[in-house]
Amino acid sequence: MLTSLICYLWLQQAPIENPKPADAPPPSPPAAPAPVEAAPAPEAPPSNPDAGVAPPPAVAPPAPPPAAPPPPPPVVAPPAPPPAVRVPGATLLNPALSVILDGAFGYYGVHGDDFAALGLPISSDDPPTTPEGFSVPRIELAAEATIDPHLEGAVFLTVPNLHGLEVDEAYLATTSLPANLAIKAGSFRSQVGRNNTQHLHMQSFTRRPLMTPLLFGPDGLRGPGAQVSVRLPLPWFATLFGEAFSIGAPEDQTRLATFGGGARLTPSNLTYTAVLEQRWALGDSISIQLGANFATGRVFDCMQLVPCSASVAAGPRSFLYGGDLYFSWKPPGQTQTLSGLQWTTEWFARSITGGGPTEGAGYTEPVLQIAQRLYVGARFDLVGLPSSTDLPSGTNLPRRYGYAASLTVAPSEFSRIRLYGQELTGGGQYATVGFLQFEYSMGAHGAHPY
Repeated sequence: MLTSLICYLWLQQAPIENPKPADAPPPSPPAAPAPVEAAPAPEAPPSNPDAGVAPPPAVAPPAPPPAAPPPPPPVVAPPAPPPAVRVPGATLLNPALSVILDGAFGYYGVHGDDFAALGLPISSDDPPTTPEGFSVPRIELAAEATIDPHLEGAVFLTVPNLHGLEVDEAYLATTSLPANLAIKAGSFRSQVGRNNTQHLHMQSFTRRPLMTPLLFGPDGLRGPGAQVSVRLPLPWFATLFGEAFSIGAPEDQTRLATFGGGARLTPSNLTYTAVLEQRWALGDSISIQLGANFATGRVFDCMQLVPCSASVAAGPRSFLYGGDLYFSWKPPGQTQTLSGLQWTTEWFARSITGGGPTEGAGYTEPVLQIAQRLYVGARFDLVGLPSSTDLPSGTNLPRRYGYAASLTVAPSEFSRIRLYGQELTGGGQYATVGFLQFEYSMGAHGAHPY
C-alpha cells in the first residue's frame, strides 16, 4: 500500500512530454514579448493527464505606438557680419605703412649742358646729380592713420637720390566739422593746379611738366601752412579752398622764383592761394573736372643782389593765376578695365607788379589705356606764352617747346615699368631725354585725390 502511494505521487510531479513528429519544421524564433498586464498566478496542472494543457491566460491588446515627437525648430543661420569699417582710432597704434621706390636708367640729354643752353631747369622732383646712368631719384615712406573720430594724419618722407631724408608732406586733417568744412594743417602740397597735388608715383610720365619748376618751384608749390575748404551747396560737386604758406627761399638762387621772398614772420610776405574745383558726371562713363586757381606772394629774386638773403630779396608782389581741365572716359559695365582715356590740360601765367613781366606756360597730356595693363601717353609743353623777352627777367620763361611720349606696363596695382622719351627745342637749341623707369609699392597706401 505504501509502495502504491509513492508511485502515484511521483507520477503526479513528472512532466508529460508529447512525442515530436520526425518531419516537423524547426521551431521559429520566439517573438519579442508584447507588453502585458499583470496576470493571475497559473492554476495547478490537472490531476488527469487526459484533460490536456490549460489554456493560456488572456493577453491585453498592444498599447498604441507613442506619438512622434514634434519636428525641431528650423535652424536659422546667424546674420552675416557687416563689412569691415575703419573705426576711428582703430589704427592708433598701427597706422597704414607703405614704401614706394622710383628707379630709372637713362640720360638728361646727349650733352650735360643741353638744358643750360635752353634756359630750362631739369623738370623733376629730385633730379639725379649725374645726367645719365642708373639712378634712384626717389624713395617714399608713408604712414597714414585715423587719429580719432575728428582727425586723420599722414606723413610722407622721401629719400632723394639715396641721400638724406626729406619731408614731402606731413599734415593732419579734420573729418567731422559741420557745414561741409574741412581744415588741413602742417606741410603739404598746395591745391593749386592738378599736377602740383600729385606725388611722383601718381603721374603718367617720368618727369613733371616744364611749367612746374618755372612757375611753382623745383618740387612744386608746397611748404608749411594751413588750408580751409568748404563744399559749396550747388547742384554739382564744387569745393572752394583757401590756403596760406610760409614758402622758404629756393636752393637755386640764380633764377627768379615766384614765391619765397621776404621774412616769413610777416603776414604780408606769406603766400596765399584760392582754388575753386568743380566736377560734373556726364553719364556713366564721362566726367569732367575744372579748376580755377589763384596765388599771390613775394618774388624771390637774387640775380642782381650779392650777397643775397631772404630778407633783402623780398621783391615785388607776384600773382599766379590759371586753370586746369581734366577729362575722364571709362566705359561702364566691364568686369575688367580694358580701355579708358584721361586728358589733363593746364595753363598758368605769372604777373609781377612794379613794371614786371607777365609770362605763362602750360601743357596738355592725353593718356589712353589700350589694354588691361597697358597705357600710352603723349604730352606737349609750351613755355613763354606770353613771354616778355624785352625785359631781363623775361629770360626766365623763353619760348620753348617740349614733346614727350610714354609707354607704361602695369603688371599689377603695385608695380609698373615705363619707357619715357622727350625732345626739347627752342632758340636753335635741342635736348633729348630718355628713361626706362620702374616703380613698385609695398604696404597699404591710402587713396589719392581724384
